[in-house]
Amino acid sequence: MNEQHTPGPWKIRTSGSVGTNLMMVASVYPMESEAPEENAANANLIAAAPCLLAALQELAEDIADRFDMDSPSTNPGMKSAVAQARAAIARALPQPSAGN
Repeated sequence: MNEQHTPGPWKIRTSGSVGTNLMMVASVYPMESEAPEENAANANLIAAAPCLLAALQELAEDIADRFDMDSPSTNPGMKSAVAQARAAIARALPQPSAGN
């Protein structure tokens, strides 16, 4: 697939930033009501994003290749999981502009 994000792996850097060795991709700052653990968990989730996306793409593709997603005999739970995975992947990838 054609990702346009900064390639991973991303890691948590100093002062709440997330990125590669060469580039910052996000800053995570705690809100007043946020516990430090929640802020750290948010940074961990952001740092894991490229790996999570790649794993989800591979899983959804592998499952869809092994089972006929249009067949009534395919497990509905599996169909739902693949549909949810595809929707999450679509949200993570750039959407074509209206003019394309």
